Amino acid sequence: MEQMRKHLEALALEAVDLEPEDIPTMGKIVNTLSELQFEYGEILKPVCKDMIVALQGYMERMILGEAQDVKLVSDAVGCLQAVYRSMTRGEEIREEDIKLIILRLNGSEGATSRASCDILKLEKSDEEEGPEEEGHNTTQRELTKEDIELLRDFVSESLESLSTIEVTLIDLEQNPEDSEIINSIFRPFHTIKGVSGFLSLQKINKLAHCCENLLDKARSGEIRIDETITDLILESVDTLKQLIEAVQKGIETGVSLEGNIDIDPIVKQIEVVHARSEQIGNKPLGEILVEDGVVSKKEVSKALEEQKRAPEKKVGEVLVEKGAAKAQAVASALREQKKFGGGRGTELHVKVDTKKLDTLVDMTGELVIAQSMLRQNEAIVSSTDQKLFQTMSQLNQITSTLQKVAMSMRMVPIRSTFQKMVRLVRDLARSSGKQVQLTMSGEDTEIDRNVVDELYEPMVHMVRNAVDHGIETPEERKAVGKPHEGKVELRAYHQSGNIIIEIEDDGRGLDKERILEKAKEKNLIEAESSLTDSEIYNLIFQPGFSTAKKVTEVSGRGVGMDVVKRSIEKLRGRVEIESRPGRGSTFVIHLPLTLAIIEGMVVRVGEERYIVPTLSILESLKPDRSKYTSVHGRGELIKVRDKLIPLVRFEKVFDISCDCKDPWDGLVVAVEHDGAQFCLLVDEVVGKEEVVIKSLGSSLIQVKGVAGGTILGDGRVALILDMAGICELSSASA
Repeated sequence: MEQMRKHLEALALEAVDLEPEDIPTMGKIVNTLSELQFEYGEILKPVCKDMIVALQGYMERMILGEAQDVKLVSDAVGCLQAVYRSMTRGEEIREEDIKLIILRLNGSEGATSRASCDILKLEKSDEEEGPEEEGHNTTQRELTKEDIELLRDFVSESLESLSTIEVTLIDLEQNPEDSEIINSIFRPFHTIKGVSGFLSLQKINKLAHCCENLLDKARSGEIRIDETITDLILESVDTLKQLIEAVQKGIETGVSLEGNIDIDPIVKQIEVVHARSEQIGNKPLGEILVEDGVVSKKEVSKALEEQKRAPEKKVGEVLVEKGAAKAQAVASALREQKKFGGGRGTELHVKVDTKKLDTLVDMTGELVIAQSMLRQNEAIVSSTDQKLFQTMSQLNQITSTLQKVAMSMRMVPIRSTFQKMVRLVRDLARSSGKQVQLTMSGEDTEIDRNVVDELYEPMVHMVRNAVDHGIETPEERKAVGKPHEGKVELRAYHQSGNIIIEIEDDGRGLDKERILEKAKEKNLIEAESSLTDSEIYNLIFQPGFSTAKKVTEVSGRGVGMDVVKRSIEKLRGRVEIESRPGRGSTFVIHLPLTLAIIEGMVVRVGEERYIVPTLSILESLKPDRSKYTSVHGRGELIKVRDKLIPLVRFEKVFDISCDCKDPWDGLVVAVEHDGAQFCLLVDEVVGKEEVVIKSLGSSLIQVKGVAGGTILGDGRVALILDMAGICELSSASA
């Protein structure tokens, strides 16, 4: 029997992790079921063997794509575990419940609702034996070393999952119809239910099962998530935490495993929500108003007759106009109808493979290029056909709209990345003995999905530094007249076609003298160097640079900020640092809204065209002869706003000759990278354009000074300049 228990435990773990398209796990479940049938067929009752056969058949249909109800598999495995427990206790097996599961596995829809309600009846046999003795729980039993190890793993993983649920519920309340958020809450409950089932933790299993059913109704649209439902789930989470903490205490003391916590009140509240949703379902507004005693059936009938004559009016509107019902009562009924599925809203969502989405964006970019080339075609330009111009104008509008829609489909709120910092700050503050409050603004700011994925790691490093290096201890803050609680603020907003993310703390700020001292120690700068504040602060991005006086578990090893810089530059962005000694620091990240399109200035150098990203441009100007100078050892310089800035010629970095040999005969574009400024000498500024970025391929990916290419409206290829590479190339050629 011990071997059978292990088989069932393995089966339960596989069922908990099962996903609709996880063919390997399905195969494992089928193999485990075959072993159960082969090894224990003689001791199992016929109805139990029928159950295993039915589950095998259902798994085979899942493998073929003919079925996909993962929850049904979990219920069936839970039923098998309950049968095993009844056998070990010498109790009667409730064959009626097993037959209901078999009917569901064989495709009988009529058995579904009853079986889902009765599946836990098999777990109640202990509770029906009589009142518990004081200080003992019906689930208490002698624990083996293996049991204790499993329970400890269960406790740690479940408590972590419940903490995640609490954070995610904040998102769910603000986005109640987001299926991804509901799924992210559903999965931890499903795991807790499955694991607690084979560990015989009945109360945890029952409550997690009820919460899972509630979220399942939300996923299917039968229940709309609102404040009441959120409070109910949070209360369930609190109760589950108490139960799991009781299990943890029970492992250590040998007392009752789940304690004497009563779960009936919270279970009954969930059942009330279930019952209410089934009563209301998709009922019409009039029927709800009649059941609530607001109006009579006769009044509703009259309102329906009048609505036929005036279809633009709704039933509730007619009832209010006739004085049959108050507006407040109608609004309340509408909310009730919407909450329980009657009016889920008109917006429908569909899941799309991200590869298909990226292909759509790429093809839209190609369409934009083709449309631009068509518009500049000589045959079109020289034509006098007004109808052709109208058609071209219409095509331009359609292409522009399509491009905006395609790009918006890749945009997601930055909220998820921000929310992940909540737990991080809390844990860091607790481990360092500090009190830190995290505030966020602009969480709904949208950014390219690919940018969001890449942004997480650099943000983690900066938030870690803000808490570990920036924020002082409560005693230190009190000594300098600051509140004992430090503040870290995350902000996101759009500005000039870019997204700006700010990470600000009110800590001690950056120590310029300490940074300079450390930089000189590492020979990063010369002893007599004169640097601006911005250049000093940017030294912390050097690999291996750290001013920490001691290494902690969080930071101080000199890794992190160089990772931040590389990650942000990979996203074609930049980081700026503002710091006020004793008052705190602000890290400002500038990023493009999307990685597919870049806004840039088209410049001409000789016969070639280049794109200078607007994010890097300070200004463009035609310098006077008096603004030009050359200094031995520093090369050519242009005076821009009373500051001498190095001049970079394309012939030195790309071996491309410029038509204008002297700067005062051409134009210069002043750019900035990583605090360093320099001027690019060009023949002509053609104009500002949004261009679709094209990869240059693996053979040219290592070319310095070039970030990619694009196709201009005349069909020519223009290279997109990489300011970091040009800065490096110009320094090497100086």
